[in-house]
Amino acid sequence: MTDNNPFLALFSKEVGNPNVTSVSDAPRQDCHNIPKQDNGRFNEFAENVFRLTLKPQQMKNSTLFYMKDLSKALNQECFDQTALDQAVLEYAVGLQNSLVNYLFQCYERSLTHGDEPEIHDVRKTIFSNLDLAFSQPELFPEQNLHEDFLQLLTFSSEDTSTFLDSFVQHLLAPENPASVTEVFLPLFASLKTKLSNMHLLMGNQSELDAMMVLSKQPTLAKDMVSISILNENIIGKVGKQCEQTLLGSLFLCSCIPRVPGTPSDFFDRPSRSPPGVHATTEGNIWSASERIMDKVYKIFYNLFKSSPEVQNLTRKWLGQVLELNKARGQMWAQHDMTAQVHCVSDGFMTNLGAVLLQLCRPFCSIDDPKSCDRLSKIDATFCAAKETKENGVHIADLHKETCLITQENRPAAKSLPYSFSTELFYMTHRALELGAKAVHSQMLQMSQNFNRLQRAYQDAEQSGQTPVAQQIQERMDVMMSSYLCFKAVLLVPEWLKMQFEFIMATSKWLCGTALGVHPSNVTSCDVNKEHSSEFLTCIPEFCLSNVMDFVVFVNRFSPGMLDRGQLDDLLTLIVVFMGSPNRLKNPHMRAGMAEMLDGLMPPDRGHAAPPSSRTALFVKHPRANDVVGTLLHVFASIEMTGQGVAFEQKFNYRRPMYAAMKFLWSLKLHQRQFKVLAAEAEANMEAAQPPLFLQFVNLLINDAIYLLDEGLSYMAQLKEQQQQREDGSWPNVPAGPQRHQREATYQHITMLARFHNLMGRETIRILEMMTTEIKGVFVHSTMVDRVASMLNYFLLHLVGPKKRDFKVKDVGDYEFDPAELVSCICQIYCHLSSVDVFCTAVSQDGRSYSPQLFGLAEDVLSRIGRGALIGDLQLVAKKVSELASAKASDEDLISSAPDEFLDPIMSSIMMNPVILPSSRVTVDRSTIARHLLSDQSDPFNRSPLTMEDILPDDELREKIHKWIAEMKKKAVVPPVDERI
Repeated sequence: MTDNNPFLALFSKEVGNPNVTSVSDAPRQDCHNIPKQDNGRFNEFAENVFRLTLKPQQMKNSTLFYMKDLSKALNQECFDQTALDQAVLEYAVGLQNSLVNYLFQCYERSLTHGDEPEIHDVRKTIFSNLDLAFSQPELFPEQNLHEDFLQLLTFSSEDTSTFLDSFVQHLLAPENPASVTEVFLPLFASLKTKLSNMHLLMGNQSELDAMMVLSKQPTLAKDMVSISILNENIIGKVGKQCEQTLLGSLFLCSCIPRVPGTPSDFFDRPSRSPPGVHATTEGNIWSASERIMDKVYKIFYNLFKSSPEVQNLTRKWLGQVLELNKARGQMWAQHDMTAQVHCVSDGFMTNLGAVLLQLCRPFCSIDDPKSCDRLSKIDATFCAAKETKENGVHIADLHKETCLITQENRPAAKSLPYSFSTELFYMTHRALELGAKAVHSQMLQMSQNFNRLQRAYQDAEQSGQTPVAQQIQERMDVMMSSYLCFKAVLLVPEWLKMQFEFIMATSKWLCGTALGVHPSNVTSCDVNKEHSSEFLTCIPEFCLSNVMDFVVFVNRFSPGMLDRGQLDDLLTLIVVFMGSPNRLKNPHMRAGMAEMLDGLMPPDRGHAAPPSSRTALFVKHPRANDVVGTLLHVFASIEMTGQGVAFEQKFNYRRPMYAAMKFLWSLKLHQRQFKVLAAEAEANMEAAQPPLFLQFVNLLINDAIYLLDEGLSYMAQLKEQQQQREDGSWPNVPAGPQRHQREATYQHITMLARFHNLMGRETIRILEMMTTEIKGVFVHSTMVDRVASMLNYFLLHLVGPKKRDFKVKDVGDYEFDPAELVSCICQIYCHLSSVDVFCTAVSQDGRSYSPQLFGLAEDVLSRIGRGALIGDLQLVAKKVSELASAKASDEDLISSAPDEFLDPIMSSIMMNPVILPSSRVTVDRSTIARHLLSDQSDPFNRSPLTMEDILPDDELREKIHKWIAEMKKKAVVPPVDERI
């Protein structure tokens, strides 16, 4: 310390005043000559707090530092306010240790002196110096002020919080020229940089502890949020900018790479590591992610509790993040790298979802009996409101979202502010849509791409292309690394548990809103499919799609969670929405709920295992009897006029439906429901509105015909191309676009063959299953000819001379199982053969049936090890042959029928002629009834048509039946002997 200390003038009020005696000439002050209640007490506090002194006799006391030069300069031994300010500043400038820590220790010592008036002045010096250090850091070049201050805040304690509060109050004083924002802005910038560079598994994440302390201080909390909100006037504002804000930096720490396609720090070269290593890495990721996001949750909890103003600003920031990154929820964004680069990272959005889920616990917790009451207060009209300052809506454009149903007059949005819980509910759903759901979608896409790469790798290895195989393996490693990172993030145990509770709460709330009941009563109340709440016009589809996606994801990756949970509300949700276009207009979503239904079913079905809790769900649920009807309704409705989906897309929906049907059929309760619906259909086969089960059977047969036919066609193409490879014509194609195109075509046909063969086999299995107990619908005059001709056609292709056309190498790679198909088809013959009408229809199929057909099938059954079927099939063949002979004689009788008696579509005699009102064409009732099952229009002029519209032609019917009777009568009259 020197006498020429340049900083002394900063606190001296006398500097520059010629009328004041100089410091060196002034008489030396002695504390003993000053009253105790004045400078003496102040000096005592100052010495104890700052460990500084102006008294030379105190030098022997090692705890105090003697300010010798300052004492001489001031010519006094007792601290007053000015002297103390000068002493602390001089000591601080020369301090080798941390100034921040020193001032904090001074503050802690000041607390031991209680709330004396003099101690307030002493503390003022502490914060004046801290203010000066932050405002003019160049005065303290050796100090790392922001680092030290953040480190101080890391050790959160009551003293730390009061120290921070006191410092902020000091800055807010009117006489202080510096604002709180100006002082703390550099510290916030340093904090943001540290948070942005924080690693998931390295370091102690002390920056988060500092943020927790800062967020508890109302003024600083406001500044933290205010500087994070993007300027609405910035041109070119994109979602990625949210990561560059202070609050945004809290969500960056993740194992998922921030830039799509770049290598991850985790799961390096996964193909070279055993599963145990991956499991350990995954466990480390889980622990770190839970720990970090728990701290971020506490930060946001502090912000929301800070003040109404800070809560409002925080909601505004969250709304801005969700609005600017809504492109993440678009399907095209999953394949558009540009869109992904302009939005926040996958890790950011999944972390945000985890924090919001934790904030939702008051109205989601399964263990809290009050949660349902809180849930019931979430306002369904929120998304009908536009963003304003007055109504508490901070997410822009939610009113433009597609809702569960559409109506011109939706309920009016409220003018009063919506509650925090209401907005939090929708914010969380939006975050899950843009985060967890989008990541799950990418995982599915990766899985498909990985399977293609795997096949290419195997082909390269088999053909000896080692360098190509190595390149493919490297690509597979990068893809698998990303896949494992995605999987690890979505399966963080605590996050998964919170999401499960949130999804269950959403299911209760959606059902309660649709049915107009309290969320706690949705499972037990009556489900009237015709009732539809007007509030469904305000609820975005993503609320329901998040529920569907979560169930599918958990069933695939963590089925144990569903085994442990109470799933009644999820099954209620399916019954309420899946079969009711009045509550869910989107046919894709209703069809997609079949996969959710399949996800609720036990994974061990079909195996010898004790019934799981999921099996009990489908037996004991109050609405269990509605499940089969709901499933068949959505099966049929996705093809009906006005509810249709793309032709090929419907088969993707069929697969989980078939899986669900198999399980339901295995339970007596649901098998009985299938039979009840079949009996209703049989009793109303020609009703104006086709019965549900009849529609289902008709579509099932349509699907079987299309899928099996397409599958066989693709197998024939593959056979031809394999032969070209074998005879050498394929390799002769020069390398380049032409050869590449041929390879791509072959792979495309392979994919199509695999899909059609798989779905065709599943469809035939359902038919085989149904016909074991249900026959009437299949053998009714409306359906029997189509069923018989279908079975004949495919059996002939599979066992007849053309079967060689489908014999390819590695048949299992194409999901082609002719043995299974032949067995199922023969089983169906046996199931329906007890009905004469069916056997007659089999024999009358002139396109595919011949007396040799069943003999060919018996040979195939013998070769494939299904000999047990041969005996039953022989009985079928015998009966078909006998009825064929009887029918032949009848046909001969009526072969000369007038043209007016023949059906214009089927060319058979009309037993029940009807007139089509629009085209005025006369057809058989069974013919038009079968047509209207698939297409409700007049086949001759495409005018709309239903069974109610057709007109019976009683006169023609009587005429036909009279003619048939006469022809039969003539046939039985013995010929007249001409000799008589």
